[in-house]
Amino acid sequence: MYIQCSTVNRNGKISRNRKLVESYRDPKTKQPRVRTVQKIESLPIAERAKLIYEFGGKKYLTTGEWDVLNELGLLAKQQVTYEVGDVYRGAGTAVAFWHMKTSGMFKVLDKHMSRRGFDVIKELVIHQLLYPKSKLEFTRLRKSSLLYLLGGKRNYKEDTVYLALDELASNMEGIKKDLVEQLDDKSRSLLLYDLSNSYFTGTKAELGGRGKSKEKRHDRYIVSYGLVMNQNNMPLDIRIWKGGTADAKTVLGTFAEWKSTYKASRAIWIADRSMSGEITLDEIKRLDLNYITGLPGNTQQAVLLLKQEQQPELFDQAEITSFAHEGKRYVLCRHQSKGYRAERQGAQRRRKVYEELKKIQQSPQNKDDKKLYHRAMRVLEKYEQTTFWDIEIEPLSGQQEQKRYALNFRLNRKAVIAQDRIGHYYLLQTDLDAEQITDNQVAESYKSLMMVEKSFRDIKTQIEVRPIRHWKKRRIQAHIYLCYLSLWLSKYIENKWKERNITTQVGPTLVEWDHQLLMCEKVDPHGNMVEVSWNKGKNAITAIQQIQSYGEANAINAHS
Repeated sequence: MYIQCSTVNRNGKISRNRKLVESYRDPKTKQPRVRTVQKIESLPIAERAKLIYEFGGKKYLTTGEWDVLNELGLLAKQQVTYEVGDVYRGAGTAVAFWHMKTSGMFKVLDKHMSRRGFDVIKELVIHQLLYPKSKLEFTRLRKSSLLYLLGGKRNYKEDTVYLALDELASNMEGIKKDLVEQLDDKSRSLLLYDLSNSYFTGTKAELGGRGKSKEKRHDRYIVSYGLVMNQNNMPLDIRIWKGGTADAKTVLGTFAEWKSTYKASRAIWIADRSMSGEITLDEIKRLDLNYITGLPGNTQQAVLLLKQEQQPELFDQAEITSFAHEGKRYVLCRHQSKGYRAERQGAQRRRKVYEELKKIQQSPQNKDDKKLYHRAMRVLEKYEQTTFWDIEIEPLSGQQEQKRYALNFRLNRKAVIAQDRIGHYYLLQTDLDAEQITDNQVAESYKSLMMVEKSFRDIKTQIEVRPIRHWKKRRIQAHIYLCYLSLWLSKYIENKWKERNITTQVGPTLVEWDHQLLMCEKVDPHGNMVEVSWNKGKNAITAIQQIQSYGEANAINAHS
Protein backbone atom coordinates (compact mmCIF):
# COMPACT_ATOMS: atom_id res chain seq x y z
CA MET A 1 0.00 0.00 0.00
CA TYR A 2 1.09 3.56 -0.65
CA ILE A 3 -0.14 7.16 -0.64
CA GLN A 4 -1.59 8.58 -3.85
CA CYS A 5 -1.95 12.37 -4.20
CA SER A 6 -3.68 14.49 -6.85
CA THR A 7 -3.73 18.30 -7.06
CA VAL A 8 -7.10 20.00 -7.52
CA ASN A 9 -7.66 23.61 -8.61
CA ARG A 10 -11.11 24.76 -7.49
CA ASN A 11 -11.94 28.37 -8.38
CA GLY A 12 -8.30 29.35 -8.27
CA LYS A 13 -7.62 27.68 -4.89
CA ILE A 14 -5.09 24.85 -5.02
CA SER A 15 -5.78 21.87 -2.75
CA ARG A 16 -4.66 18.24 -2.50
CA ASN A 17 -6.65 15.01 -2.53
CA ARG A 18 -4.64 12.27 -0.76
CA LYS A 19 -5.69 8.68 -0.17
CA LEU A 20 -4.22 5.31 0.80
CA VAL A 21 -4.36 2.84 -2.11
CA GLU A 22 -3.17 -0.68 -2.86
CA SER A 23 -2.32 -2.49 -6.04
CA TYR A 24 -3.84 -5.81 -7.04
CA ARG A 25 -4.26 -7.95 -10.16
CA ASP A 26 -7.68 -8.40 -11.64
CA PRO A 27 -8.51 -12.17 -11.42
CA LYS A 28 -10.29 -12.12 -14.77
CA THR A 29 -8.16 -9.91 -17.00
CA LYS A 30 -4.91 -10.45 -15.07
CA GLN A 31 -4.29 -6.70 -15.44
CA PRO A 32 -2.87 -4.59 -12.56
CA ARG A 33 -5.42 -2.37 -10.82
CA VAL A 34 -5.50 0.17 -7.99
CA ARG A 35 -8.21 0.46 -5.37
CA THR A 36 -8.76 2.94 -2.54
CA VAL A 37 -8.22 1.59 0.97
CA GLN A 38 -8.70 4.76 2.97
CA LYS A 39 -9.63 8.38 2.15
CA ILE A 40 -7.28 10.48 4.21
CA GLU A 41 -8.40 14.11 3.98
CA SER A 42 -11.39 13.69 6.30
CA LEU A 43 -9.29 12.11 9.13
CA PRO A 44 -8.10 14.12 12.17
CA ILE A 45 -4.79 15.80 11.48
CA ALA A 46 -2.72 13.61 13.83
CA GLU A 47 -4.09 10.33 12.46
CA ARG A 48 -3.81 11.63 8.91
CA ALA A 49 -0.19 12.74 9.37
CA LYS A 50 0.87 9.38 10.91
CA LEU A 51 -0.80 7.41 8.13
CA ILE A 52 0.86 9.41 5.38
CA TYR A 53 4.22 9.28 7.11
CA GLU A 54 3.99 5.51 7.74
CA PHE A 55 3.18 4.60 4.11
CA GLY A 56 5.88 6.67 2.49
CA GLY A 57 4.01 9.83 1.62
CA LYS A 58 6.46 12.24 3.25
CA LYS A 59 6.57 14.53 0.22
CA TYR A 60 2.80 15.02 0.48
CA LEU A 61 2.81 16.23 4.09
CA THR A 62 1.88 19.87 4.78
CA THR A 63 3.72 22.12 7.20
CA GLY A 64 1.03 21.67 9.85
CA GLU A 65 1.20 17.89 9.57
CA TRP A 66 5.00 17.92 9.99
CA ASP A 67 4.55 20.01 13.13
CA VAL A 68 2.06 17.51 14.53
CA LEU A 69 4.44 14.61 13.87
CA ASN A 70 7.19 16.54 15.58
CA GLU A 71 4.99 17.18 18.64
CA LEU A 72 4.17 13.48 18.79
CA GLY A 73 7.89 12.70 18.94
CA LEU A 74 7.97 10.77 15.68
CA LEU A 75 10.61 13.06 14.22
CA ALA A 76 13.05 13.01 17.12
CA LYS A 77 15.81 11.75 14.88
CA GLN A 78 14.90 13.94 11.92
CA GLN A 79 15.07 17.65 11.34
CA VAL A 80 12.65 18.81 8.65
CA THR A 81 13.53 22.13 7.04
CA TYR A 82 11.69 24.15 4.46
CA GLU A 83 12.83 26.74 1.97
CA VAL A 84 11.05 29.57 0.18
CA GLY A 85 10.55 28.72 -3.47
CA ASP A 86 9.20 31.04 -6.16
CA VAL A 87 7.52 34.31 -5.16
CA TYR A 88 4.61 35.78 -7.14
CA ARG A 89 3.08 39.25 -7.33
CA GLY A 90 -0.11 38.72 -5.50
CA ALA A 91 -2.75 40.77 -3.75
CA GLY A 92 -3.61 43.36 -6.42
CA THR A 93 -3.84 40.64 -9.05
CA ALA A 94 -6.01 38.54 -6.72
CA VAL A 95 -8.44 41.45 -6.17
CA ALA A 96 -8.67 42.17 -9.91
CA PHE A 97 -9.20 38.45 -10.63
CA TRP A 98 -11.91 38.25 -7.98
CA HIS A 99 -13.82 41.19 -9.48
CA MET A 100 -13.43 39.76 -12.97
CA LYS A 101 -15.34 36.71 -11.75
CA THR A 102 -17.98 38.50 -9.68
CA SER A 103 -18.68 41.13 -12.36
CA GLY A 104 -19.63 38.53 -14.97
CA MET A 105 -16.71 39.29 -17.31
CA PHE A 106 -15.21 35.88 -16.55
CA LYS A 107 -18.38 34.15 -17.71
CA VAL A 108 -18.74 36.34 -20.81
CA LEU A 109 -15.18 35.73 -22.02
CA ASP A 110 -15.51 32.01 -21.38
CA LYS A 111 -18.71 31.96 -23.47
CA HIS A 112 -17.27 33.65 -26.56
CA MET A 113 -13.70 32.32 -26.65
CA SER A 114 -11.89 29.00 -26.88
CA ARG A 115 -10.28 27.57 -23.77
CA ARG A 116 -6.76 28.66 -24.69
CA GLY A 117 -7.93 32.08 -25.89
CA PHE A 118 -9.90 32.60 -22.68
CA ASP A 119 -6.90 31.67 -20.50
CA VAL A 120 -4.67 34.15 -22.32
CA ILE A 121 -7.14 37.07 -22.49
CA LYS A 122 -8.15 36.92 -18.82
CA GLU A 123 -4.47 37.33 -17.89
CA LEU A 124 -3.94 40.04 -20.51
CA VAL A 125 -6.86 42.11 -19.23
CA ILE A 126 -5.47 42.20 -15.69
CA HIS A 127 -1.90 42.64 -16.93
CA GLN A 128 -2.93 45.61 -19.12
CA LEU A 129 -4.62 47.22 -16.12
CA LEU A 130 -1.70 46.77 -13.72
CA TYR A 131 1.45 46.48 -15.87
CA PRO A 132 0.74 47.75 -19.40
CA LYS A 133 3.60 46.53 -21.57
CA SER A 134 4.09 45.01 -24.99
CA LYS A 135 2.74 41.55 -25.70
CA LEU A 136 6.29 40.14 -25.80
CA GLU A 137 6.99 41.67 -22.39
CA PHE A 138 3.76 40.13 -21.11
CA THR A 139 5.05 36.61 -21.88
CA ARG A 140 8.05 37.36 -19.65
CA LEU A 141 6.46 39.28 -16.78
CA ARG A 142 3.56 36.86 -16.30
CA LYS A 143 5.95 34.25 -14.84
CA SER A 144 6.14 36.34 -11.68
CA SER A 145 2.35 36.80 -11.43
CA LEU A 146 -0.14 34.96 -9.25
CA LEU A 147 -2.17 34.04 -12.34
CA TYR A 148 0.82 32.08 -13.66
CA LEU A 149 0.74 29.96 -10.50
CA LEU A 150 -3.05 29.53 -10.58
CA GLY A 151 -2.94 28.57 -14.25
CA GLY A 152 -0.61 25.64 -13.60
CA LYS A 153 2.61 27.45 -14.63
CA ARG A 154 1.92 27.15 -18.33
CA ASN A 155 4.16 29.13 -20.65
CA TYR A 156 2.77 31.15 -23.55
CA LYS A 157 4.65 31.91 -26.73
CA GLU A 158 4.20 35.29 -28.38
CA ASP A 159 2.30 33.65 -31.27
CA THR A 160 -0.17 32.18 -28.76
CA VAL A 161 -0.85 35.64 -27.37
CA TYR A 162 -1.46 37.15 -30.81
CA LEU A 163 -3.78 34.30 -31.81
CA ALA A 164 -5.83 34.99 -28.67
CA LEU A 165 -5.95 38.70 -29.59
CA ASP A 166 -7.15 37.86 -33.10
CA GLU A 167 -9.87 35.70 -31.58
CA LEU A 168 -10.84 38.56 -29.26
CA ALA A 169 -11.15 40.99 -32.20
CA SER A 170 -13.42 38.61 -34.13
CA ASN A 171 -15.72 37.96 -31.13
CA MET A 172 -15.74 41.41 -29.54
CA GLU A 173 -19.24 42.44 -30.68
CA GLY A 174 -20.81 39.54 -28.78
CA ILE A 175 -18.60 40.19 -25.75
CA LYS A 176 -19.62 43.86 -25.60
CA LYS A 177 -23.32 43.04 -25.82
CA ASP A 178 -23.12 40.42 -23.07
CA LEU A 179 -21.16 42.79 -20.82
CA VAL A 180 -23.97 45.34 -21.21
CA GLU A 181 -26.41 42.71 -19.92
CA GLN A 182 -24.37 42.46 -16.70
CA LEU A 183 -25.30 46.08 -15.88
CA ASP A 184 -28.42 47.47 -14.27
CA ASP A 185 -31.27 48.11 -16.76
CA LYS A 186 -31.90 51.60 -15.34
CA SER A 187 -28.32 52.65 -16.05
CA ARG A 188 -28.85 52.56 -19.83
CA SER A 189 -31.18 55.56 -20.07
CA LEU A 190 -28.28 57.97 -20.74
CA LEU A 191 -25.81 57.31 -23.56
CA LEU A 192 -22.76 59.52 -23.01
CA TYR A 193 -20.67 59.74 -26.16
CA ASP A 194 -17.31 61.27 -27.00
CA LEU A 195 -14.34 60.64 -29.27
CA SER A 196 -10.59 60.61 -28.89
CA ASN A 197 -7.56 59.33 -30.78
CA SER A 198 -4.14 57.80 -30.21
CA TYR A 199 -0.95 57.82 -32.22
CA PHE A 200 1.23 55.04 -33.66
CA THR A 201 4.91 54.44 -33.09
CA GLY A 202 5.60 53.88 -36.79
CA THR A 203 4.63 55.64 -39.98
CA LYS A 204 2.62 52.77 -41.41
CA ALA A 205 -0.78 51.55 -40.19
CA GLU A 206 -3.92 50.28 -41.92
CA LEU A 207 -6.19 52.40 -39.70
CA GLY A 208 -3.74 55.30 -39.52
CA GLY A 209 -4.74 58.73 -40.81
CA ARG A 210 -3.93 62.39 -40.47
CA GLY A 211 -5.98 64.59 -38.17
CA LYS A 212 -5.97 66.70 -35.04
CA SER A 213 -4.08 64.66 -32.45
CA LYS A 214 -5.38 64.84 -28.88
CA GLU A 215 -1.82 64.23 -27.63
CA LYS A 216 -0.40 66.99 -29.90
CA ARG A 217 1.53 64.38 -31.89
CA HIS A 218 0.85 65.91 -35.28
CA ASP A 219 3.94 64.16 -36.67
CA ARG A 220 2.33 60.72 -36.29
CA TYR A 221 -0.56 58.85 -37.83
CA ILE A 222 -3.53 58.50 -35.49
CA VAL A 223 -6.51 56.16 -35.07
CA SER A 224 -9.87 57.45 -33.77
CA TYR A 225 -12.19 55.67 -31.34
CA GLY A 226 -15.49 56.58 -29.70
CA LEU A 227 -16.60 55.57 -26.21
CA VAL A 228 -20.19 55.14 -25.06
CA MET A 229 -20.84 55.18 -21.29
CA ASN A 230 -23.85 55.19 -19.01
CA GLN A 231 -24.63 57.50 -16.09
CA ASN A 232 -23.11 54.99 -13.64
CA ASN A 233 -19.63 55.49 -15.11
CA MET A 234 -19.59 52.11 -16.87
CA PRO A 235 -18.48 51.66 -20.51
CA LEU A 236 -21.14 50.30 -22.86
CA ASP A 237 -19.33 50.26 -26.19
CA ILE A 238 -16.24 51.31 -28.09
CA ARG A 239 -16.00 51.95 -31.84
CA ILE A 240 -12.89 52.38 -33.98
CA TRP A 241 -12.36 54.49 -37.14
CA LYS A 242 -9.51 55.56 -39.34
CA GLY A 243 -7.62 58.51 -37.92
CA GLY A 244 -8.99 61.91 -38.88
CA THR A 245 -12.63 60.80 -39.23
CA ALA A 246 -14.93 63.73 -38.43
CA ASP A 247 -16.77 63.46 -35.11
CA ALA A 248 -20.20 63.87 -36.65
CA LYS A 249 -19.62 61.03 -39.14
CA THR A 250 -19.20 58.49 -36.34
CA VAL A 251 -22.63 58.98 -34.77
CA LEU A 252 -24.87 57.08 -37.17
CA GLY A 253 -22.66 53.98 -37.26
CA THR A 254 -22.43 53.85 -33.47
CA PHE A 255 -26.11 54.31 -32.63
CA ALA A 256 -27.88 52.78 -35.65
CA GLU A 257 -28.94 49.72 -33.62
CA TRP A 258 -28.75 51.20 -30.13
CA LYS A 259 -31.86 49.46 -28.78
CA SER A 260 -30.44 45.97 -29.32
CA THR A 261 -26.82 46.95 -28.67
CA TYR A 262 -27.37 48.78 -25.37
CA LYS A 263 -30.49 46.85 -24.29
CA ALA A 264 -32.61 49.98 -23.75
CA SER A 265 -36.10 50.97 -24.86
CA ARG A 266 -35.71 54.73 -24.33
CA ALA A 267 -32.49 56.69 -24.00
CA ILE A 268 -31.02 60.20 -24.22
CA TRP A 269 -27.96 60.79 -26.41
CA ILE A 270 -25.51 63.22 -24.81
CA ALA A 271 -22.56 64.62 -26.73
CA ASP A 272 -20.44 67.76 -26.87
CA ARG A 273 -20.86 70.61 -29.35
CA SER A 274 -18.53 69.09 -31.98
CA MET A 275 -21.35 66.67 -32.86
CA SER A 276 -24.32 69.02 -32.51
CA GLY A 277 -24.81 70.03 -36.14
CA GLU A 278 -28.29 70.04 -37.63
CA ILE A 279 -27.57 67.01 -39.82
CA THR A 280 -26.36 64.96 -36.84
CA LEU A 281 -29.35 65.92 -34.70
CA ASP A 282 -31.72 64.97 -37.51
CA GLU A 283 -30.05 61.53 -37.65
CA ILE A 284 -30.42 61.15 -33.90
CA LYS A 285 -34.13 61.95 -34.09
CA ARG A 286 -34.62 59.43 -36.91
CA LEU A 287 -33.03 56.81 -34.65
CA ASP A 288 -35.73 57.54 -32.03
CA LEU A 289 -33.22 58.99 -29.57
CA ASN A 290 -33.65 62.16 -27.53
CA TYR A 291 -30.63 64.40 -27.23
CA ILE A 292 -28.80 66.89 -25.01
CA THR A 293 -25.82 68.65 -26.60
CA GLY A 294 -23.86 71.86 -26.49
CA LEU A 295 -24.03 74.41 -29.30
CA PRO A 296 -21.26 75.02 -31.86
CA GLY A 297 -19.20 78.08 -30.91
CA ASN A 298 -20.42 80.49 -33.59
CA THR A 299 -24.07 79.51 -33.17
CA GLN A 300 -23.84 79.84 -29.39
CA GLN A 301 -22.23 83.27 -29.68
CA ALA A 302 -24.93 84.53 -32.04
CA VAL A 303 -27.82 83.23 -29.91
CA LEU A 304 -26.37 84.62 -26.67
CA LEU A 305 -25.76 88.06 -28.17
CA LEU A 306 -29.29 88.12 -29.58
CA LYS A 307 -30.85 87.12 -26.24
CA GLN A 308 -28.67 89.60 -24.35
CA GLU A 309 -30.10 92.33 -26.52
CA GLN A 310 -33.71 91.10 -26.56
CA GLN A 311 -34.03 89.63 -23.04
CA PRO A 312 -31.23 90.99 -20.82
CA GLU A 313 -33.18 89.88 -17.75
CA LEU A 314 -32.30 86.25 -18.60
CA PHE A 315 -28.74 86.93 -17.50
CA ASP A 316 -29.86 88.37 -14.15
CA GLN A 317 -31.74 85.25 -13.03
CA ALA A 318 -30.53 82.04 -11.43
CA GLU A 319 -27.45 80.16 -12.67
CA ILE A 320 -29.62 77.83 -14.78
CA THR A 321 -32.67 78.86 -16.78
CA SER A 322 -34.22 78.00 -20.13
CA PHE A 323 -35.91 79.71 -23.05
CA ALA A 324 -37.37 78.85 -26.46
CA HIS A 325 -35.83 80.13 -29.67
CA GLU A 326 -37.00 79.28 -33.18
CA GLY A 327 -39.00 76.33 -31.89
CA LYS A 328 -36.15 74.78 -29.88
CA ARG A 329 -35.53 74.55 -26.15
CA TYR A 330 -32.26 76.01 -24.88
CA VAL A 331 -30.89 75.79 -21.34
CA LEU A 332 -28.75 78.72 -20.23
CA CYS A 333 -26.02 77.70 -17.76
CA ARG A 334 -23.49 79.84 -15.93
CA HIS A 335 -19.79 78.98 -15.80
CA GLN A 336 -18.22 78.83 -12.36
CA SER A 337 -14.96 80.57 -13.21
CA LYS A 338 -14.47 80.47 -16.98
CA GLY A 339 -16.27 83.79 -17.52
CA TYR A 340 -13.93 85.71 -15.23
CA ARG A 341 -10.93 84.16 -16.92
CA ALA A 342 -12.34 85.14 -20.31
CA GLU A 343 -12.78 88.73 -19.09
CA ARG A 344 -9.13 88.93 -18.04
CA GLN A 345 -7.92 87.41 -21.29
CA GLY A 346 -10.13 89.76 -23.31
CA ALA A 347 -8.76 92.79 -21.47
CA GLN A 348 -5.18 91.62 -22.15
CA ARG A 349 -5.91 91.17 -25.86
CA ARG A 350 -7.52 94.60 -26.09
CA ARG A 351 -4.46 96.18 -24.46
CA LYS A 352 -2.19 94.51 -27.04
CA VAL A 353 -4.46 95.62 -29.88
CA TYR A 354 -4.36 99.19 -28.60
CA GLU A 355 -0.56 99.21 -28.41
CA GLU A 356 -0.10 97.81 -31.92
CA LEU A 357 -2.71 100.11 -33.47
CA LYS A 358 -1.02 103.05 -31.80
CA LYS A 359 2.28 102.12 -33.46
CA ILE A 360 0.56 101.91 -36.87
CA GLN A 361 -1.11 105.26 -36.26
CA GLN A 362 2.22 106.95 -35.53
CA SER A 363 3.99 105.44 -38.55
CA PRO A 364 5.17 108.13 -41.05
CA GLN A 365 4.74 105.82 -44.09
CA ASN A 366 0.95 106.02 -44.32
CA LYS A 367 0.79 106.74 -48.05
CA ASP A 368 -1.62 103.95 -49.12
CA ASP A 369 -5.02 103.96 -47.45
CA LYS A 370 -5.78 100.33 -48.40
CA LYS A 371 -2.50 99.01 -46.98
CA LEU A 372 -3.03 101.02 -43.82
CA TYR A 373 -6.51 99.54 -43.39
CA HIS A 374 -5.28 95.97 -43.97
CA ARG A 375 -2.44 96.43 -41.45
CA ALA A 376 -4.96 97.45 -38.80
CA MET A 377 -7.34 94.58 -39.65
CA ARG A 378 -4.54 92.00 -39.45
CA VAL A 379 -3.91 93.13 -35.86
CA LEU A 380 -7.59 92.76 -34.97
CA GLU A 381 -7.78 89.31 -36.57
CA LYS A 382 -4.60 88.22 -34.82
CA TYR A 383 -6.16 88.84 -31.39
CA GLU A 384 -9.76 88.00 -32.44
CA GLN A 385 -10.96 91.53 -31.73
CA THR A 386 -12.65 92.55 -35.00
CA THR A 387 -16.06 93.04 -33.37
CA PHE A 388 -14.78 95.34 -30.61
CA TRP A 389 -12.97 98.08 -32.56
CA ASP A 390 -14.12 100.66 -35.10
CA ILE A 391 -11.49 101.47 -37.72
CA GLU A 392 -11.47 104.63 -39.88
CA ILE A 393 -8.96 105.86 -42.47
CA GLU A 394 -8.93 109.62 -43.10
CA PRO A 395 -6.68 111.77 -45.33
CA LEU A 396 -4.41 114.18 -43.52
CA SER A 397 -5.07 117.88 -44.17
CA GLY A 398 -2.34 120.18 -45.47
CA GLN A 399 -0.76 117.57 -47.75
CA GLN A 400 -0.53 119.16 -51.24
CA GLU A 401 2.20 117.20 -53.07
CA GLN A 402 1.44 113.62 -51.86
CA LYS A 403 -1.54 112.42 -49.90
CA ARG A 404 -1.04 110.77 -46.51
CA TYR A 405 -3.59 109.03 -44.38
CA ALA A 406 -4.28 108.80 -40.67
CA LEU A 407 -5.59 105.76 -38.80
CA ASN A 408 -8.34 106.44 -36.28
CA PHE A 409 -9.66 103.68 -34.01
CA ARG A 410 -12.19 103.53 -31.21
CA LEU A 411 -13.14 100.76 -28.78
CA ASN A 412 -16.79 99.71 -28.97
CA ARG A 413 -17.46 99.57 -25.24
CA LYS A 414 -21.05 98.44 -25.68
CA ALA A 415 -19.87 95.31 -27.55
CA VAL A 416 -17.21 94.66 -24.88
CA ILE A 417 -19.77 94.85 -22.07
CA ALA A 418 -22.12 92.52 -23.93
CA GLN A 419 -19.31 90.01 -24.62
CA ASP A 420 -18.10 90.06 -21.01
CA ARG A 421 -21.62 89.46 -19.84
CA ILE A 422 -22.42 86.51 -22.09
CA GLY A 423 -18.92 85.06 -21.53
CA HIS A 424 -20.13 83.78 -18.15
CA TYR A 425 -22.72 81.53 -19.83
CA TYR A 426 -23.00 78.61 -22.21
CA LEU A 427 -25.99 77.06 -23.97
CA LEU A 428 -27.32 73.51 -24.13
CA GLN A 429 -30.02 72.33 -26.50
CA THR A 430 -32.47 69.44 -26.09
CA ASP A 431 -35.62 68.14 -27.72
CA LEU A 432 -37.10 67.19 -24.32
CA ASP A 433 -39.64 69.56 -22.79
CA ALA A 434 -39.66 70.80 -19.20
CA GLU A 435 -42.18 68.15 -18.12
CA GLN A 436 -39.83 65.37 -19.21
CA ILE A 437 -36.62 66.81 -17.78
CA THR A 438 -35.89 69.90 -15.68
CA ASP A 439 -33.27 72.53 -16.46
CA ASN A 440 -31.04 71.29 -13.64
CA GLN A 441 -31.29 67.71 -14.88
CA VAL A 442 -30.30 68.83 -18.38
CA ALA A 443 -27.21 70.60 -17.01
CA GLU A 444 -26.24 67.66 -14.76
CA SER A 445 -26.68 65.18 -17.59
CA TYR A 446 -24.42 67.23 -19.86
CA LYS A 447 -21.78 67.52 -17.12
CA SER A 448 -21.76 63.70 -16.98
CA LEU A 449 -19.62 63.86 -20.14
CA MET A 450 -16.73 64.54 -17.78
CA MET A 451 -16.87 60.83 -16.88
CA VAL A 452 -16.09 59.98 -20.51
CA GLU A 453 -13.20 62.46 -20.51
CA LYS A 454 -11.84 60.87 -17.34
CA SER A 455 -12.16 57.41 -18.89
CA PHE A 456 -10.12 58.59 -21.87
CA ARG A 457 -7.45 59.83 -19.46
CA ASP A 458 -7.47 56.48 -17.65
CA ILE A 459 -7.24 54.43 -20.84
CA LYS A 460 -4.32 56.58 -22.07
CA THR A 461 -2.30 57.00 -18.88
CA GLN A 462 -3.12 54.11 -16.53
CA ILE A 463 -3.92 51.46 -19.16
CA GLU A 464 -1.61 52.97 -21.81
CA VAL A 465 -3.52 52.47 -25.03
CA ARG A 466 -0.92 54.65 -26.72
CA PRO A 467 1.47 54.53 -28.44
CA ILE A 468 0.06 51.75 -30.63
CA ARG A 469 2.78 49.41 -31.89
CA HIS A 470 0.68 47.47 -34.42
CA TRP A 471 -0.02 48.25 -38.06
CA LYS A 472 -2.48 45.54 -39.13
CA LYS A 473 -6.14 46.45 -38.78
CA ARG A 474 -7.15 43.41 -36.73
CA ARG A 475 -4.21 43.84 -34.34
CA ILE A 476 -4.97 47.55 -33.84
CA GLN A 477 -8.58 46.69 -33.07
CA ALA A 478 -7.56 43.85 -30.74
CA HIS A 479 -5.23 46.15 -28.78
CA ILE A 480 -7.93 48.82 -28.32
CA TYR A 481 -10.52 46.18 -27.40
CA LEU A 482 -8.14 44.75 -24.79
CA CYS A 483 -7.70 48.21 -23.27
CA TYR A 484 -11.48 48.63 -23.30
CA LEU A 485 -11.94 45.43 -21.27
CA SER A 486 -9.32 46.63 -18.78
CA LEU A 487 -11.17 49.95 -18.53
CA TRP A 488 -14.47 48.09 -17.99
CA LEU A 489 -12.95 46.07 -15.15
CA SER A 490 -11.34 49.18 -13.63
CA LYS A 491 -14.63 51.11 -13.67
CA TYR A 492 -16.47 48.15 -12.15
CA ILE A 493 -14.01 48.04 -9.23
CA GLU A 494 -14.13 51.84 -8.92
CA ASN A 495 -17.93 51.77 -8.59
CA LYS A 496 -17.77 49.03 -5.96
CA TRP A 497 -15.32 51.11 -3.94
CA LYS A 498 -17.47 54.24 -4.28
CA GLU A 499 -20.33 52.30 -2.71
CA ARG A 500 -18.03 51.97 0.31
CA ASN A 501 -17.07 55.71 0.17
CA ILE A 502 -13.60 54.94 -1.21
CA THR A 503 -12.41 57.23 -4.01
CA THR A 504 -8.77 56.21 -4.57
CA GLN A 505 -7.51 55.29 -8.04
CA VAL A 506 -7.91 51.62 -8.87
CA GLY A 507 -4.75 50.90 -10.89
CA PRO A 508 -2.10 52.41 -8.58
CA THR A 509 -3.79 50.92 -5.51
CA LEU A 510 -3.81 47.40 -6.96
CA VAL A 511 -0.18 47.71 -8.05
CA GLU A 512 0.81 48.79 -4.53
CA TRP A 513 -0.97 45.78 -3.01
CA ASP A 514 0.64 43.53 -5.62
CA HIS A 515 4.13 44.43 -4.42
CA GLN A 516 3.36 44.51 -0.69
CA LEU A 517 1.53 41.20 -0.32
CA LEU A 518 3.14 38.34 -2.24
CA MET A 519 2.28 34.68 -2.71
CA CYS A 520 5.22 32.47 -1.66
CA GLU A 521 5.93 28.79 -2.25
CA LYS A 522 7.28 26.52 0.50
CA VAL A 523 9.43 23.65 -0.78
CA ASP A 524 11.08 20.72 0.99
CA PRO A 525 14.80 19.89 0.69
CA HIS A 526 14.03 17.89 -2.47
CA GLY A 527 12.48 20.92 -4.19
CA ASN A 528 8.92 19.63 -3.95
CA MET A 529 6.28 22.29 -3.25
CA VAL A 530 4.68 21.75 0.14
CA GLU A 531 2.20 24.66 0.17
CA VAL A 532 1.69 28.28 -0.85
CA SER A 533 0.89 31.18 1.47
CA TRP A 534 0.98 34.96 1.66
CA ASN A 535 4.19 36.52 2.88
CA LYS A 536 4.60 38.00 6.35
CA GLY A 537 6.11 41.27 7.46
CA LYS A 538 5.31 44.90 8.14
CA ASN A 539 4.38 45.79 4.56
CA ALA A 540 2.24 42.67 4.22
CA ILE A 541 0.35 43.43 7.46
CA THR A 542 -0.27 47.00 6.30
CA ALA A 543 -1.54 45.75 2.95
CA ILE A 544 -3.85 43.19 4.57
CA GLN A 545 -5.33 45.84 6.86
CA GLN A 546 -5.94 48.17 3.92
CA ILE A 547 -7.43 45.38 1.81
CA GLN A 548 -9.81 44.51 4.64
CA SER A 549 -10.83 48.17 5.02
CA TYR A 550 -11.61 48.23 1.28
CA GLY A 551 -13.88 45.19 1.72
CA GLU A 552 -11.65 42.96 -0.45
CA ALA A 553 -10.80 40.30 2.14
CA ASN A 554 -12.70 37.64 0.17
CA ALA A 555 -10.31 38.01 -2.75
CA ILE A 556 -7.33 37.31 -0.48
CA ASN A 557 -8.97 34.52 1.51
CA ALA A 558 -9.83 32.68 -1.71
CA HIS A 559 -6.12 32.02 -2.22
CA SER A 560 -5.08 31.49 1.42
